[in-house]
Amino acid sequence: MEQMPKYLGNSCELLTTKCVIKELEKLGSPVFGALHILKNYEIFHCPHTPEKCVESCFLYLARKSIKEGKQKLLFATNDSNLKEKLRNIPGILNLFIGYNTIILEDISEASLKKEENISSDLKRLQDLKKQVLGDEKKIIHRKRKPKGPNPLSCLKKKPKLDNSVGDCDKIKKARRKKKHTTSTNNK
Repeated sequence: MEQMPKYLGNSCELLTTKCVIKELEKLGSPVFGALHILKNYEIFHCPHTPEKCVESCFLYLARKSIKEGKQKLLFATNDSNLKEKLRNIPGILNLFIGYNTIILEDISEASLKKEENISSDLKRLQDLKKQVLGDEKKIIHRKRKPKGPNPLSCLKKKPKLDNSVGDCDKIKKARRKKKHTTSTNNK
């Protein structure tokens, strides 16, 4: 049972009730191993005095957890009648052992119907809110203007000097002329 938090993906407490322990004590030696393991668990408070059968105790706790809404309970049982009754209560998950492994049942039809009712009620409330308050103000997005060049990257134009004298006054760059050497071949 140390693997239960890994299996469920969250921390969990493993609890039992005094009704379950009393019923296992009545059954005797065939379930002695299960009784020995359950006595190590913390006992969850159930108000039954004298103790009831496990089925009525689990159904009571399931209905109570739905009404309070504080604690989420997951019931582990291999009793098919009890599993079927727990499936009819919305928001309750069943866990059982089969094929030497722990199996978590799919979400029940009652839970799915309750979820659909909640989502349809929420949608109805949103529609009524729109009718009463009108459409919410639409957010106006400003269009972005085309951006110009970066002013820091633009250089100012240099003013040109006006020389009306003409092209002849232009100073030409002096070039060196190569000296031609004639080589004489003496034979």
